[in-house]
Amino acid sequence: MTWLGCQRIELESCASTNDEAARYARAGASHGTLVIAERQEAGRGREGRAWASPPGGLYVSAVMRPPLPLADVPPMTLAIGIAVCDAARAFGAPAALKWPNDVLVADKKLAGILVETQSQGGKLDSVIVGIGVNLGIVPEAVAHRATALQVDRETFLAELVAQLERWVDRYVACGLESIIPAWTERMARGLSAIAQIAGAPLAGELTGIDRDGSLLLKDHTGTVHRVRSGDVEVIRPDAVLSPTA
Repeated sequence: MTWLGCQRIELESCASTNDEAARYARAGASHGTLVIAERQEAGRGREGRAWASPPGGLYVSAVMRPPLPLADVPPMTLAIGIAVCDAARAFGAPAALKWPNDVLVADKKLAGILVETQSQGGKLDSVIVGIGVNLGIVPEAVAHRATALQVDRETFLAELVAQLERWVDRYVACGLESIIPAWTERMARGLSAIAQIAGAPLAGELTGIDRDGSLLLKDHTGTVHRVRSGDVEVIRPDAVLSPTA
């Protein structure tokens, strides 16, 4: 049953589609409502980083009301990443996932994901899923680290909606273990990270995700460490790290 896009709100411009979707959610917007903007004046990604949002790209946020406890919402980002990656691959892009919320093509960012929650009394009210995809021309200011897909926005959106429904439904029904193999298969290879292990920084290569969602980090000795996501900083593939950085 199709549920995503049951209602579409089209905006010429806004500060952030996530902010708009959150406002509609508080006003009672139904599960699956999409907010789409031609451009964003203050698009943002994880940790408040700016997201260039000129006309031509896809800037969409979805209101989701899954039957999940609050603690199970953060891993849903992984399922959403798989969906965005598969949508890009459907149009021939060799897309790969960079933990926790980026989609790369040839080490350049194609898309980003921002998942935010709204709760009441300790219970989940709504999940706001924001997705930005570079389509057409990449802004010159970020051309050295970003890339774009050459596909019509509505054509890409239709594929994205189908993939999101598939992977979000799988996560909600079957949990994290049902998506970890798929995420690992799509993971960008050769990514390094700095993690806090026992209060000290440790550099290594990301090798995947454990069954509970912990990142697996292999250090210079070949030892694999399980790391909680909040203690990790993923480094771009071209970064150079010393073994004890």
